[in-house]
Amino acid sequence: MHQVIKSNNPESLVAKADLAFEDACRKVIDRARASKTEIVIWRDGGMIELTPDEATRELETNLSKRESENTR
Repeated sequence: MHQVIKSNNPESLVAKADLAFEDACRKVIDRARASKTEIVIWRDGGMIELTPDEATRELETNLSKRESENTR
C-alpha cells in the first residue's frame, strides 16, 4: 500500500508529504483502535472526538475529494 516516490521536484515533494501524512493518519487510527480510545481533532474552533471508524471514514472521504480535485 505504501508508494515510494523518488524525485526532488516540488510536485513530487508534495506527493511525498501527502503520502507521509496519510500514513501517519492511518497509524494514529490503528493505535486508537488497538487502545480502544478516541481521536481528538480540532474543528470549527473547538476540539471534537472521533471514533477510529469515524476517523477512517473522514480520512477516506477527504482522500477521495483530493483525488477528484487532482483529476480535474
